[in-house]
Amino acid sequence: MIPADADVIAATSFDGRTLTEVNRADDTATDLDWTVNGIQDPGNMTVLNANGGGLALFNTAGQVTENLFAPALNTGNGNTFWTTTVNLTASSGSTVTLSDVTFDNWSINAGQNQNVNRRSDFTITLIDPAGASLDSVDIVDSLSGTAAGVPTVTATFASPIALTAPGTYTLMIKGGDFAGENETGNHTAIKNLSINGSVSSSGSFAITEIKYDPESGALTLTWDSRPGESYAVKFTTDFGDWVADLDDGIPADAGETTTRMFDLSGANLGDATRIFFRVEILPGG
Repeated sequence: MIPADADVIAATSFDGRTLTEVNRADDTATDLDWTVNGIQDPGNMTVLNANGGGLALFNTAGQVTENLFAPALNTGNGNTFWTTTVNLTASSGSTVTLSDVTFDNWSINAGQNQNVNRRSDFTITLIDPAGASLDSVDIVDSLSGTAAGVPTVTATFASPIALTAPGTYTLMIKGGDFAGENETGNHTAIKNLSINGSVSSSGSFAITEIKYDPESGALTLTWDSRPGESYAVKFTTDFGDWVADLDDGIPADAGETTTRMFDLSGANLGDATRIFFRVEILPGG
């Protein structure tokens, strides 16, 4: 269960998720309907086998695996596992710290139903944007139980980890039969994934400087930013709407701010005496 003092940073139940392919290698789980707090939407999830090859994800209509992250790999032969990853990119203006990861441990039989009392092993690893492992937690011989959602696995990092480096962190989940007792006949799956921690403000996300040359029509804006994000700059003359934009695909500069110059001479401003500007973070970076 989620600790009482923890915030949910990113969570998905996998309910209603769809696949790019069905029961074929290289399936990608889409439409995950993430709940996020202080980070960008993590997007899709894929799964790899122990050799780094793609795997299918179960998706038979009417079976429980429609609403699970359930790789089609029998992990009951010993030293057999799959891995998946979740992308974690802090949003501008947020300081995000991770403390633990929780999920329900499911065991799936060949008929894609909840199985009975099968043990699975899990390893949760957080990797920084440079590819270095920051911490890794092993859960050995987690017994799936006989009912949906029993038990909930909790992997707690040795100490909370702040996502302070620019770029995208990677949460890697390894599941299967590789560390404990050698059981047979199950497919290891997870549900109700929740990545937990805390979120605080690290400063405002705002336009910090405006320079305008009325003779040339050159406008220069500077705003708070984070590397890896992209932005749209919009304007209005009356606050009636913000549909007009100066640019809708600006990558962040290195460092904590981004600066761009725009030519307002072709912006079709008519006789406007006042102009208001807004910077928006684009979804997915």
